[in-house]
Formats: sequence, C-alpha cells, structure tokens
Amino acid sequence: MNRLFCIVDIELTEDKEIIQFSATKLDDTFKELESINYYIQPKKEVSSFVTELTGISNEMLMDKPYFEDVAVKLYDFIKDDILVCHGLASDYIILKKRFHDVGIMYKAKMSLDTVELARLFMPSQVSYKLSDLSNSLSLYSGEGFHNAAIDVKVTVKLLEAIAYKIANLNNYNYKKIEELLEKINFSTYRFAKFCKNNFKDNMSITNNYLIFQDVAFKKVSYTISMENYPKKYIMFSSIDEKEYIRKFKVVNYTILKKKSNYVPLNIFTLFPKKEDLNLDKLLIKLYVWVLETQAGDFCELNLLYLEKQYIESIKNAVSISSKSYYFDEKNKAALHSENIVTNYDSIEYLIENKNFKNYTFIFENKRILGRELDSKNTKDYFYKNVIVELNVAVSKNLKDKNIKMLRNNIDGLVKFLHEMYISESLFLYNDSLSFIIQDVDAILNDIKIYHKELPVSYKFIKKLRSVLTNSKNTYKFVVLDQENSLKLTVVDDKKVKGLINVIHSKNHKYINLNSKIKFIYCNGDEELLNTKTLGTVLFIFDSNKYKDIYFTKREKKSYIKYFNFSIKDNFKELYSEVIKNNKLSCRCYATKDILEYRYYLRDIFDSIVVFRDLEH
Repeated sequence: MNRLFCIVDIELTEDKEIIQFSATKLDDTFKELESINYYIQPKKEVSSFVTELTGISNEMLMDKPYFEDVAVKLYDFIKDDILVCHGLASDYIILKKRFHDVGIMYKAKMSLDTVELARLFMPSQVSYKLSDLSNSLSLYSGEGFHNAAIDVKVTVKLLEAIAYKIANLNNYNYKKIEELLEKINFSTYRFAKFCKNNFKDNMSITNNYLIFQDVAFKKVSYTISMENYPKKYIMFSSIDEKEYIRKFKVVNYTILKKKSNYVPLNIFTLFPKKEDLNLDKLLIKLYVWVLETQAGDFCELNLLYLEKQYIESIKNAVSISSKSYYFDEKNKAALHSENIVTNYDSIEYLIENKNFKNYTFIFENKRILGRELDSKNTKDYFYKNVIVELNVAVSKNLKDKNIKMLRNNIDGLVKFLHEMYISESLFLYNDSLSFIIQDVDAILNDIKIYHKELPVSYKFIKKLRSVLTNSKNTYKFVVLDQENSLKLTVVDDKKVKGLINVIHSKNHKYINLNSKIKFIYCNGDEELLNTKTLGTVLFIFDSNKYKDIYFTKREKKSYIKYFNFSIKDNFKELYSEVIKNNKLSCRCYATKDILEYRYYLRDIFDSIVVFRDLEH
C-alpha cells in the first residue's frame, strides 16, 4: 500500500450534522502517526437521545467552531490517505455531502470498511457493532462507545486484528479467497494482498487440517465417553442449544442436528456457477470459516439474508452428501452421550433413526411441541403466481369467456379481502366471513373443470378456503397497499398429526415449565405510540391482521430494533436476536401463539403489552 491509512469516525445529530470528527493516521506497519479530534457546533440543537447516546451535550458545543470553520483542516488531514471507517457507506456519504456544502469536492483515493472486512474475515462473530467486536476480540476494556475519539482507537485495533487474521489464513484457502476478492472489491483485494505479504504467517499445514479438493478444513475431535448409560435422552430446545444446556444445567451431552445443518467437504461444488457478488462473498466467508469451525454447524456463521438463502438452496444436496465429515463425527459422539440436545427442525431425522429408538424424547411442553411442528411444516402460496397463470390462460383462450369471468371473480374476491384487511375492522371481516366462504366455494366449483389448465390457481383457491376455515392458517398482504401481494401461509396438518402420532408411540416426557409472567393489558393503541419506553417490549395482538397493520404503521426509529413475529418464524432466532440487540430498545409485534414460549419471554422482554380491543 503506497498510502497511509486514515481511520475516521464521526458523531451526528438526528439531522445528520457532524458534532464530532476524529481521525488517526497509520503507516504500513499500523504504527500511529498523528491524530485529530474536533467537537463541532451544529446549526440545530442536539436532541436528548443523541446526548444520551454520545455523551455530547449542547453545553459542550456552545463555544465550538461550526463545520465550515474547520472543514479545510479536516479535508487536508484525510484527503490523500486510505479512508477507513466502521460503517463506511453511511459515513462516506455524509462526509462528501458536508464537504460539498462548503465548496470542497472530497473523494477518497481508496476506502475500506471494517464492518465489511469483519463480516468477510470473521464470519462467526455474533455481532458486527463496534462495541460487540471490541468485547469479543478484547480490543478495548473501557466504556464510552459512540464517542468518535474512542471509536477511532477501537477501529484502529480492529483493522490490525483483521490484517493479522488475513495474514494467517491457510494458503490453500487464501488463494481461493484472493480470486474472489479481485472480482468483487479491488480495494479489499489490495488490502488482503498487502496483509498476506507484510505480516508473518504463523500458521502452516499441519495435522489440524483435512485437505479436500485443494481446500483446507479444520479437523474436529470429541471426547467419547466409555460409560454405559442405562437411560439416554434426546432434549428438544426451542432456543439456542447452548443456552438451553446452560439454563437447565445439562451434563454428559452432545449437540446433534440433522445432516443438512453440517457443512460437507464438497460444499464448494454444490453452489451454482454464476456471476453473483452475494454468492462470492458467501464463498469467502465459508473459506475462512472452515479453517476455524468448532463443529461444522452452519449456525456458527453470522450471515446476511441472501447468504442464508443460498445455504438453504443447497440443503437437499447437503443432506445426501457422502462427504459429511462433521456430521459423521458428531453422530459418533452423540451415540456415546447420555443426553443429546437438538432443535425441533431435526425431529424427523431423530425419530426415524434406528440408533436412537430406545432414547426418551424430552420436550419443553405440549404447546411448544405443537407450535414448533406447525411452524416447521408450513408452506406459502402467492397470489401473484395466480395472476400470471390466469393472464396466460386468458391470452391463449380469447374466445373462452368462462376463464375470463373466472379471473375477474378471483380478482374481485382478492380485492374484497384487501378492503377487509386494510379496514382495520375484525368485526366487519367476521360478519362477512360466511359470504366470503360462499364466494370461494362458488369459484372452486367453477375452476374444477380447469384444474389441469390452471393448477396454481386451483390449488391457491383450495388453500384460501383452508385459511378462512382453519385458525392455524393465515393470510396477509405483504405490501399493505398492494392487492396482488396476498400471501397464504398454510400448515400441513396431516404431516403434523402424523409426527405427533409417531412421537406418542415412543418414550417421551414433558418438562412442563413453570411460566408465570406479568402482562400490561391495554384497551387502545397508546402504548404503541409510546416508543420512548426503554428496554424491550412485546406487543401481543388478537389477530395477524392487527399485528401486520400496526407493524406497518409503526413510527420507525434508528435506535429501535423491530420484529414482526409470525407463525413461520423461528422462536430461537427471535430469542437470539433480542439478546444480541440487548443494548438497543426492541419492539416485537406478535399474536397470542407467542405465549406458548412464556417461560422464555421473561428472559428477553422487559414489558409485555396485550391489546384487548383495538376496534375502539
């Protein structure tokens, strides 16, 4: 690298005015050369929230210069160097705008984002907030995060930690990573080459790695107990398995899940071969992660939504892979353990596996078992697919007025459902339900003769009837003001009942957790409007309709994390996310089925508000 690194952090008002600017220059050995720290007076007053977050008050800034008074000094300090920020995208945009406002055209010669670098090269971190990375990597032991000067010091140490991580990557995997980086981000590519060439590589190929198709994988080993336990148990957890083990003081255990949860050695051949930057970033994370994984379990990775979707898309191939080293090792250890701890997603694998036929199945309670089986066995049906099929059928059969009338009738029904949905009235909907079902039955009768030509539409209308007549099933308009965004979520009752019958035929027990929790009952929506309440709050609604409407209408705040919890959603993920965001205020919108988990709700929510009559 032929330029200095310049690590920059800024603190802002809610109107995005800069009130603190800190920067530190580093040479190519990461030696600190020079630092600046300016407090800057904004045009508008600092809000109490910003003061609480940053510690910067209006009184502190009264005699400080305005941005235009120091802009040239700030620009001269950073203009020739590599700009490094923790959260580059937002900070860089604000810096360019503020400089532009005073007549300075700033463009970084090169830039690096330590959030993105940490995501790529530290893919197992629970959180990428600076304070959380600082704690997990032991970068800084003090307090005062969201003060720019402290955040710069921590970011300096984080950049150095990332550099040494890159330098020490196994050469087999680093070569693959470098090829991907050259395609997706040239600045990161140059930085990675700089790190690999300038910092000592302390890791070499040893017996700690398996080499498969020129990729290194970390070996794992488990202590195998020689004790012959007279009784063995499989414990099902609706929260993180390690948290469950800690909470219930489980000993002599192995965490075991179904095969598709574990990375196979041929993982890199299972993805599609196509140009996709999101896929390339995922592959980089996997090349790093397989060098350090604890168990080969995908849950160790902290992935973005699209990356998770890519993993999901290959799960079937993973489940039949013969290169399932990590799963095989886990399975061996589990067979010698007194207790196996697992999740509900693995229930079919465990009840069908003959090796575990004499184990006793332990569930938290019947309601959690039922809710988990329901959520794991749902399928979504989208009206937009019906629209496409009907429009094609009409264009192919222009003389068939019945198909056109069928399309119009279905369209009219969906429009009516949409009107009911956005009306915010359950009374009106319930009064109309019998008439809606009559209309659905009439359409079903008409569409039967076209079920081969219109299979998607026929199935959708059948599922719509199931949704309207079975309280387990739900419908929603994904985009509140768009009729064609109707989505049905339908539970496979037959499969759920079959699984329950198999479970009941085996040795099983329920913990039946004691679960007394306090509710705040509310007859209106004033609690929803009081978003200044600190801590985590759970809002419970009578129906999905109300939940979705009020979630859409929420007043969005940058310092509040919002969750919209529905039947398909994984409670384990909600539980982990709320705990992970414990320094933010959280708001969760849910229906009453979330109360099945009441034993755990008290761990993650400070207040639980139940709405009893939102119509009035």
